[in-house]
Amino acid sequence: MKHAYTFYACKSSLLFAIFIIMNHVAMSQVPPDTTKPKVDTVAPMPMDTAKPAQTTTTPPATTATSTNQAAEKPKHFSIYAGVNSNSMSGSTEKYNANSGVGYHIGVAWEKGSFLYWQVGLRYNSAVYGFNSKLTSKDTGDLKVQTLDVPLTFGVNFLSFAKIVSLRGYISAMPSFTLGVSDNHFNVQKSDVNSFIFYGQVGIGASIAFLLVDFGYNYGFSSLMKNSVSSTNPGQLYLSLGVRF
Repeated sequence: MKHAYTFYACKSSLLFAIFIIMNHVAMSQVPPDTTKPKVDTVAPMPMDTAKPAQTTTTPPATTATSTNQAAEKPKHFSIYAGVNSNSMSGSTEKYNANSGVGYHIGVAWEKGSFLYWQVGLRYNSAVYGFNSKLTSKDTGDLKVQTLDVPLTFGVNFLSFAKIVSLRGYISAMPSFTLGVSDNHFNVQKSDVNSFIFYGQVGIGASIAFLLVDFGYNYGFSSLMKNSVSSTNPGQLYLSLGVRF
């Protein structure tokens, strides 16, 4: 009886030891649980709180634009009209030339202040009176229409409160014949020189936007092609205009 109890105790101890060993082996083969969150043990980098603030430098304002505007010369556009008195220096075979009154209309573009220059276009209707060499009686007028191109250089030599100014000028003026009106002398356009070069001098006044001009121009060649002597034309003129 004693031997049977001892055998039974040894057998129970052996089974318990085997169970402990097998349980330990099984536990060592179980993979780690990956579902648990990992803890980041790396310390975060400290933020650079000493970073200097960014600054923007504004370039200095340039005065080139204002300087250019100040240096730019005044520009003006003008429209004018007026009357003229015309004469010729010589005569034709049958007639002596007298003065006659005509008219003109023009436009001009001007640039400058004290010294200025100007270019323009002018329609000119010049009227010349004639009388007969035989009877000394007036026989009618000859009207010659031309397109003039005054190229002017002038000086504003006097100014009052920037409202009233006086100026003097000279001009080179090519002139192109456009036509001749009906007349009693049987003069056709072909009897008149198609181009005459004029020299011009004048004085003028500016009153606010109003313009007044008075001057004289002289042709350096004859008006008539077939004439006993030179028939260089001359013209006194008076103009009124507005300036923009």
